[in-house]
Amino acid sequence: MMSGITNLTSLFSDKTVDIIVPVFLGLEDTRRCIQSVLTSRLRTPFRLIVINDASPDPEINQYLRSLVDHDPRLLLLENEQNLGFVQTANRGMALDKQRDIVLLNSDAEVANDWLDRLKRAAYSEPLVSSVTPFSNNATICSYPRFGKDNQIPQGFNTATLDSLFSQVNANKTVDIPTAIGFCMYIRRESLSQVGLFDVDNFGKGYGEENDFCMRAHKHGWKHVLALDTFVRHVGSVSFGANNLRRKMATERVRVLHPSYELLVHRYTMNDPARIARMTVDFHRINSSEIPALLFVTHSRGGGTERHIHELATLLSGKANVFALRPYPGGQVQLEWLHSNECLQLYFHFPEQKSELISALRDLGIAHVHYHHLLGHDSLISGLPKWLGVDYDFTAHDYYPLCPQISLTQANNRYCGLEGIEQCKGCLKVSPAPGKVDIESWRSRYRDFLIGARNCLAPSEDTARRFRALLPEINIHTVPHPDLDDCAIPQPTHKPLANDAILRVFVIGALGPIKGADVLEAVAIQAAQLSTLVEFHLIGFAYRGLKVLPKANLTIHGEYKEADLAKLLSTLNPDVVWFPALCPETYSYTLSACLKAGLPIVAPDLGAFPERLAKRSWTWVSAWDRSPLEWLEFFIDIREAFVTGTSPAVLPAVSHVPEHNFYRDIYLDGIKALPQREIKTSSIKIYRTIPELPGYAGRQQNVKLKLLGMLVWLRNTMWLRSVAKRIPMQWQMRVKSWLVR
Repeated sequence: MMSGITNLTSLFSDKTVDIIVPVFLGLEDTRRCIQSVLTSRLRTPFRLIVINDASPDPEINQYLRSLVDHDPRLLLLENEQNLGFVQTANRGMALDKQRDIVLLNSDAEVANDWLDRLKRAAYSEPLVSSVTPFSNNATICSYPRFGKDNQIPQGFNTATLDSLFSQVNANKTVDIPTAIGFCMYIRRESLSQVGLFDVDNFGKGYGEENDFCMRAHKHGWKHVLALDTFVRHVGSVSFGANNLRRKMATERVRVLHPSYELLVHRYTMNDPARIARMTVDFHRINSSEIPALLFVTHSRGGGTERHIHELATLLSGKANVFALRPYPGGQVQLEWLHSNECLQLYFHFPEQKSELISALRDLGIAHVHYHHLLGHDSLISGLPKWLGVDYDFTAHDYYPLCPQISLTQANNRYCGLEGIEQCKGCLKVSPAPGKVDIESWRSRYRDFLIGARNCLAPSEDTARRFRALLPEINIHTVPHPDLDDCAIPQPTHKPLANDAILRVFVIGALGPIKGADVLEAVAIQAAQLSTLVEFHLIGFAYRGLKVLPKANLTIHGEYKEADLAKLLSTLNPDVVWFPALCPETYSYTLSACLKAGLPIVAPDLGAFPERLAKRSWTWVSAWDRSPLEWLEFFIDIREAFVTGTSPAVLPAVSHVPEHNFYRDIYLDGIKALPQREIKTSSIKIYRTIPELPGYAGRQQNVKLKLLGMLVWLRNTMWLRSVAKRIPMQWQMRVKSWLVR
């Protein structure tokens, strides 16, 4: 990469570089930017040119003028009137026609010897026009999430993160189709040949650096990303954000440079900076001095998925948490569970067992926690032995006891656990994976669970069922931590008038075992008998349910988990009903209703009775009522709402632990492993894109080719005018489907 440099001393001392910072708004960001430049430890001589573009903020004007005599390296210029970013940048670039320049946004922050590294990259090859560093907010140069706006990773600041980039990616660059203008080193030879920014077409801002880079391409110049440099960028502060202006500028770039979008598309698909980002990820994790945990789980979402994300959030700053899920085509997906991270790796298992183990060791996995084995190869249970670490197990359902998962039979109702012969008969109707008999199934899990450090159940009912069928294991009741430190209100009821309708709400994605058919049948009976009871479903069912007028049922549709509390507050149910036909191990939906202080009706099955203990305006009823019996039940409790008479409360459950297990005890004995040497050669073999099997893989390849073709067609002369007439949101929908 350094073939264009023969003398580093000469490189850093020959020419002064002009660092140009246009300023309009954002006092604190501007102050941080200027101070970061002036305090950087650089070998390259520089002049800091700060241009006040007629800022309307008197504090900014006062601050900038106070700097005039502060440092001889700083030059302050003031525009008599507001010119905008493009003309202001041009003014700075034209001051000295011999010097290289750096355009630096006033909401950027630099650190260490950043300028030396950018200059080194600029002269690493003869025809490098511009250099852009990595940043948290720089589209194709973003870190940690590619193409996203990011926060600085937890535990780092600009200086420490930049230092890590400089260590692990030293002297490395990749070609990019365009520079990103927040921090853009431009060689003077290129600037002299290509010319300043195009004020006529981009005078309002946005797109000017893309246009410059495309013009430079036509003269044979190239643009690079400095993989060893990181500069923080707040984004859209100094000169404001304007989405309409951005869209107009993007369209102008397309018109002037038809190949621009195709170049960006190819870069995005190939993502040549991927290895550099992964290298930083692995070194961050390996040097973090906190343990790394591996959560083995299924890929079906639901409460298990919510729980592992809940734990990852709870343990943030105390442990790095990774999830291992089964993936189509005999693969597993390894993901860093952090909202601001995007590290995902894919391995064929067990064929790539050694590569997976290598990655887990590179990540410093110090403990494995099994949350579910559904969909995994049986060999996945060997991970702790291969890594030399302990493991835990959480029972989110009954899979180790019953291959049907939920203790239900073919009729989608609780089996009652009537003995081994019943289980054998059930498996004749619905065989276990590999057609394993029930004794072998439980024996395998018995041995696995006996070896666990902790076997955890989120409810005592769940633990009791495990103890009954696998008495050799030592399983503890540890509720999920979603309600830890929450003040749960006592429920309140809304008095009903004598002729008022009782509004019964059911919540969630309802399959047969969750009570979808029961809900519909009761609602049909309510309509046929013209009762003062109506039912509402917040969510959806596995099939279309009958609604008004055939059934007293209204379906409100799918919801986002984050919106549920607001939905409950807005819809204000009289009572919430859980019509489950299987023993729930926990129920996050119940947690939401407890937080909302709503009256609740639940079955006498699973975790419901113990979680609803000592609570007024709560009914626990026989789970196996007929539809007519359920309707009669709701007619009866309607009278309780009319008269204001709460049922007797259930007794407390004494065995639920008082401590917050995951906060106070869980990490005891789990220590960070010693730092391990991370080899780039190993990282290069880790796949960040899954290999889709058969038809799915062929379909994905076709979609990617179609996307490239559409990008090319849209920029051809004869289709450009047609593309303009297609609403942008339609174009984005097609693009989103093709890249999905």
